[in-house]
Amino acid sequence: MKYCSECGSQVTQELMRGDSFPRFICVQCKTVHYRNPKILVACISHFGERILLCRRAHDPGRGRWMIPTGFMEVGETIEEAAVRETAEETGLNLDPEDLELYGVLSLPDINEVYVTLRIQLAHTPTLMAGPESLEVAMIGKNDIALQDWAFAGVFIKDQAATLFGEVESGIFGIHKMRMGRNIAGGYHSRTYAVSS
Repeated sequence: MKYCSECGSQVTQELMRGDSFPRFICVQCKTVHYRNPKILVACISHFGERILLCRRAHDPGRGRWMIPTGFMEVGETIEEAAVRETAEETGLNLDPEDLELYGVLSLPDINEVYVTLRIQLAHTPTLMAGPESLEVAMIGKNDIALQDWAFAGVFIKDQAATLFGEVESGIFGIHKMRMGRNIAGGYHSRTYAVSS
């Protein structure tokens, strides 16, 4: 950051008294500019033993499959953001009140936090690919190869296996995950059982 968004003057980076992180501070109007992680939401919609996936129309990962995902907008709840992203990418309209928490993924190295919600659909949905999707479909666990998942790797392989296992059993946990910063093997995951 070079200039203040309030008055256009230059900013300097300082550690303020009582704070643990250096902040950008305007040299003229003294506005403090905080840099916080971006929040993304993902929505797992499942019916039977299949989950709703989108084939990405843009890079990164163009042509590969992933769960409907996107950035939250100002004024949205996580549920409203998940419903909007799912509708934009797949044509599926959901009720935000029907969504359940599925997982939280921290990516401190790129300053992002993913909140994943899920919903069990009452019937096979009618789908229509939006501008961010080349194709949308209800996918079973053996319908696509690992390399066809966007951002494929050990993390996706493990998480896809966990997700499809939960969809098959009907028993879901809440997953707390972290990728990056001082984690041997690339990521850490912990699942919390949900009691009814």
